[in-house]
Amino acid sequence: MSEIAIGALIGNARVLLARRSSERRTHPDRWSLPGGHVEDGEDAETAMRRELLEEIGVTPQHWLLAGEFVSESPPGASATFHVYHVDRWQDSPRLIGDEHTALRWFTAAEIECETELAPPQLCEMLLNLLRPETNNQA
Repeated sequence: MSEIAIGALIGNARVLLARRSSERRTHPDRWSLPGGHVEDGEDAETAMRRELLEEIGVTPQHWLLAGEFVSESPPGASATFHVYHVDRWQDSPRLIGDEHTALRWFTAAEIECETELAPPQLCEMLLNLLRPETNNQA
């Protein structure tokens, strides 16, 4: 099973999503978090940092593991996703290469209404990151 490391850049109660190119094999033309495959000999944190630099030109400076989930979508492309909450980074996000066609900041309300989010498990996780006050405090 593939391992994918993705970063949720969050600032001003918004999360940065990237629109996947129509040429992508999985989830074409869908909004997702920037990131990618964990390479051999690499851990998920290292992969997330490398992918954010390669895809959107930012260097994460502070992050926490937000959670992990397994996606079986689309069929035959199952993967374990490692999602990192990145709350500090260096440089401004910008499109690099052809993996994505757009970058956009989304509010929690916009995430709730977004029907083209991939993989679908991201919705609940992003809402929890954007609305931490709704989480139960121990």
